[in-house]
Amino acid sequence: MRYILIIGLCLQGMVALCQYKTITIGNKIWMAENLNRDIPGSYVYNGQPELAKKYGRLYTWEAARNACPTGWRLPTASEWDELIAAVGNENNAGKQLKANGSSGFNALYAGYTNGQSFFFLESMGGFWSATEYDQMHAWYYFFTNKNDAFTKSYFNKNYAFSVRCIKK
Repeated sequence: MRYILIIGLCLQGMVALCQYKTITIGNKIWMAENLNRDIPGSYVYNGQPELAKKYGRLYTWEAARNACPTGWRLPTASEWDELIAAVGNENNAGKQLKANGSSGFNALYAGYTNGQSFFFLESMGGFWSATEYDQMHAWYYFFTNKNDAFTKSYFNKNYAFSVRCIKK
């Protein structure tokens, strides 16, 4: 297993230069922090901008598909599966991938939203994949503060979760 932590530059829209921490796990370069790009279909937890600085924004699946900066993209479910396999398995990968884990991935408990109410800040986090499950659902990966699992499941595309991008 090889982990490399670097600082990557990206363009956020055409307006501002932003920096995202990145990490190489396996043969893929991942963002090592949650995306914080203000686009339609994205939300700041409870409308509190200071929370976006730490946790990033939450994105509906449709917004997530278009949220990554130029040169980056939303990872597929297969790429999430590869990430999990690189640090363990679904039952224990959370220990490595969560904040303060040895991988440097730094997954945060950013909660989620249905667009009206916000849920589980500081106790649950989830990331969209680019892979659809069916017309109404897409695959996502979630973790909680209750155990070390990093679990694959599907969820309604209209809910909003965090986004991590992968280098093209």
